[in-house]
Amino acid sequence: MASEVETELRRKIASGFPVVALETREEARALALVARLFPGREIDRWAATRAGAGAADDLVRVVLEALEDPTRVRVLLDVHRWLGEARVARALRDFVAGFESPAPPLVLLAPALELPVELERDVAVLALPLPSDAELSLALDGVIQEQPTPVLGEREPLLRAARGMTLLEAERAFRDASTAGSPTEAAARVGREKRRVLRSRATVELIDPDVDLDQVGGLGVLKSWLTQRVLAFSERARAFGLDEPRGMLVCGVQGCGKSLVSKAAASVLGLPLVRLDFAAVFASGTPELALRDGLFAVEAVAPVVLWVDEIEKGLGGDPGDARLGRTFGSFLTWLQERRAPVFVAATANEVDRLPPELARRGRFDEIFFVDLPSARDREEVLRVHLARHRREPTQFALGDLARRLDRFSGAELEQVVASALFRAFSAGRDLSQADLDAAAAEIIPLAVLYEERVQALRRWAETRARRASADRRTMELFEP
Repeated sequence: MASEVETELRRKIASGFPVVALETREEARALALVARLFPGREIDRWAATRAGAGAADDLVRVVLEALEDPTRVRVLLDVHRWLGEARVARALRDFVAGFESPAPPLVLLAPALELPVELERDVAVLALPLPSDAELSLALDGVIQEQPTPVLGEREPLLRAARGMTLLEAERAFRDASTAGSPTEAAARVGREKRRVLRSRATVELIDPDVDLDQVGGLGVLKSWLTQRVLAFSERARAFGLDEPRGMLVCGVQGCGKSLVSKAAASVLGLPLVRLDFAAVFASGTPELALRDGLFAVEAVAPVVLWVDEIEKGLGGDPGDARLGRTFGSFLTWLQERRAPVFVAATANEVDRLPPELARRGRFDEIFFVDLPSARDREEVLRVHLARHRREPTQFALGDLARRLDRFSGAELEQVVASALFRAFSAGRDLSQADLDAAAAEIIPLAVLYEERVQALRRWAETRARRASADRRTMELFEP
């Protein structure tokens, strides 16, 4: 069965586009696709290594010769480096003017293309996605033929582990897996190689969701909302008419559990967790390409939770920055149009830096606001951290302590427990209530230091977001 990009390319060629371009780093796979598109035709490949120092002049010659001999298919490799030169752009315009369908179009292959304005309407540009399961399966067949071994017999775990890798990366991983001692170890080796590959791409990282909802104190409304979404990834939900959940944007006060609950989303939904790093996107030479490659990898490993921490730092910069504008536009389009089951868990601290387009309904299922915890939530947070440090929470007067720590964030409550443990350890005894009280007295919460900022966040959330916990003021009316 033809892939989606192959079908789309055939349409573009049939409709008479004089030039088609494939954006990809997988040159061999793209060349194999071109061969399938033009069976029986001779394919000439142009590369700068064959042209010497006069690459631009040679490229102009090849483009113009293509008009004189329409029997061959000409594939121009890494041509993006010369598209900005006036002679090359002019030669391509001359080719467009003289082109007559059904002659084969010129085919451009490059990792990324930035077309001159005069060519934008005459070049069909498509991005070659990462390999499908069917392509990975064929690659696995090839490795099995080379190195027959029983450990590669359980195909599904191997293919699942290879999603998100290029064809060449998957083949290398399968060969390495063929020397494993068991099918389980073989799949684990492929998974470790994928983790390494994703790290090398810099923009995305596959991480272990080492947090579950029981480790998140408070945020009852948000936790309940997440729990309801678990079944929505099932086939039964599709039959019922439900789409996969698209994700959540979690805004609010620093240190109150936004990142923690985003990571816990992967555990409760039972999905892998991938982090997208916008700082790495913009640190690359070509942010749009880096973002696209990262999102291709994310879609390939779907269903998945995509964690975008402090999204405003990546997308809330100078609106006059052309690179930022294009990258932001690409991300917005992907958020709106994505079809792969990717649950986006994004967090933001500085909501005034959020572009208004980002919060539009349809890109996220819900926008939550995380406020400072109520007394009841503060008690729950203290209980969680004491239990994590192997202390029995019922041995401490947490209710009284929580009521006194009115403006403490979740992170500051965690610090109370950690500081109290240090105090007890240095004194050579076990943790006591006095240690917790003393540690709490030493901390000045950020909400006191930056009260105006917290109040501004609350005003923003009044009409723009749903509270992640039951209303703090209403809850405290019923607390003893």
